[in-house]
Amino acid sequence: MKAPIALIVLAAIALIAAGCTQEASSSGYYKFTGNKMVDARFVRDAPVSMQTAPYEKGDEIDVAVELVNKLPEDLPAGKVKVRLTGDAAMPNFFSGAKEVLNPLLKKIDEKGVENPDEVALGPVSYVGEVTGKISKMITGQYCYTHPVKVKAKLYYTTKFEEIGSNLDKPGSNPPSSVQVTNIEQRPVDVRDNVGELKFKVTVKNAGSGNIIPSLADCFKYRGRREKEVLNIKAEGAYNIECEKSGEVQLQSDTGEKIVDCTIKNIDPANLGNKPSELTLTLSGFAYEDEIAPVTIWLESSA
Repeated sequence: MKAPIALIVLAAIALIAAGCTQEASSSGYYKFTGNKMVDARFVRDAPVSMQTAPYEKGDEIDVAVELVNKLPEDLPAGKVKVRLTGDAAMPNFFSGAKEVLNPLLKKIDEKGVENPDEVALGPVSYVGEVTGKISKMITGQYCYTHPVKVKAKLYYTTKFEEIGSNLDKPGSNPPSSVQVTNIEQRPVDVRDNVGELKFKVTVKNAGSGNIIPSLADCFKYRGRREKEVLNIKAEGAYNIECEKSGEVQLQSDTGEKIVDCTIKNIDPANLGNKPSELTLTLSGFAYEDEIAPVTIWLESSA
């Protein structure tokens, strides 16, 4: 009976370990996927979050954020903005808050090991009134910009039954909150010895943050009517045209959009059932997200 129990324990450990890392793809272009291109979290003990170790008014409180690049390529410096929000950024409560840009963020390695780096948003000092012991929540945001390259497939065939999977799930999308979630193509339509292929691409905001126009628009007030807009460029064996010159406006209720794309002037003498490479690049936007908050305690010195 010991062997089955040991196998169950090993399986449980494997499941727990898998939950702590990015999703590994067994097929497709990208080995590691997920809905975050960049992750940000407050560094442990910067600030200290212990009720038994409160700060006093005027103390210098170290505040730092750890940035993690989930991509299989380096993320250049100056592509990520980080800031404190709420009371932590209000001079009537805290002084010293900074808005900073990232250094170069190293890529995730082939085994999925992350290479985090830190940015300092302080130190900050509490300047408000402290009576007894009080708690304050430290909150923040981060915002970044980088193109999303999706690796997919098209089938240049006139037969429905020869159309295979256009999108490997996971594996076609890199780690990103903005993703291509579906591709649906028709067979090649041949007329007058010239072929035409139509396909639909579903683009979605699969994360918890917001798509905004650019890095310059980060951390600005946005009304409810402002739309999430980006650009899509499709590249393959032939020239590809997508509707509205590639401008994509996501639906406010679903956070997604189906985009119609067309390929003309296909050579009907060069058709077959083998997949052909399709690259979809999503660009022309920045992504703004929240940092999970941390609570600190303050106590009057008297």
